[in-house]
Amino acid sequence: MVYEKTELNFLERDCILQFGEKGGARIFRRASKLYAELVVTTDYKNDRLLEKQLKGLVYPVIAYYKTLLAEGYREANALGLVRTEVEKAAKNSGDILHAQTRKHFPFHAFRRNIKYFMAYKFPAGEWGCTPPKAKGGKVSFQIKECLYYTITRKFGCVELCPVFCDYENIAFKGLGPKIVCEREGELATGHETCKFCFRKGK
Repeated sequence: MVYEKTELNFLERDCILQFGEKGGARIFRRASKLYAELVVTTDYKNDRLLEKQLKGLVYPVIAYYKTLLAEGYREANALGLVRTEVEKAAKNSGDILHAQTRKHFPFHAFRRNIKYFMAYKFPAGEWGCTPPKAKGGKVSFQIKECLYYTITRKFGCVELCPVFCDYENIAFKGLGPKIVCEREGELATGHETCKFCFRKGK
């Protein structure tokens, strides 16, 4: 199934547990079909990172959410079900991030490589970030254009954007305890920018 290579690779199993054998299989098939349609009809502009982000997380989430709505679930219920799956994916992402940064990864190394970190997590093109500012034990920057906000607005489901914001919040906990991520304001909630601050932890 196409979902197996995404961050929601566990969705088929969870659908069956949540909705039963028959209902879960139907919902998963429908979500898989929509996901495949989104994947093959998108122009990725020869941007591998954009393609990875859309195929890996954004489209799987949107397809599942749209499927739940089409199945008759109310928006609040559909958001709750989707959020559960996204939180699981975020924790997995955080575990990977934690392993990559190693047990004794120092903050000054993170600060020195912040531009590479930003280029990987928020690649130019679909993301608009201010230059990072490093001062003492803090590195901060702002996001003026957000892929999650742009895509969810494009597909008429901007209410999903905060779910993606929560994904980042949970995933970035994987940098701890050496590095702590704090965020103030979100484009999804009407703020002009998303303000990120990574500070030295314990």
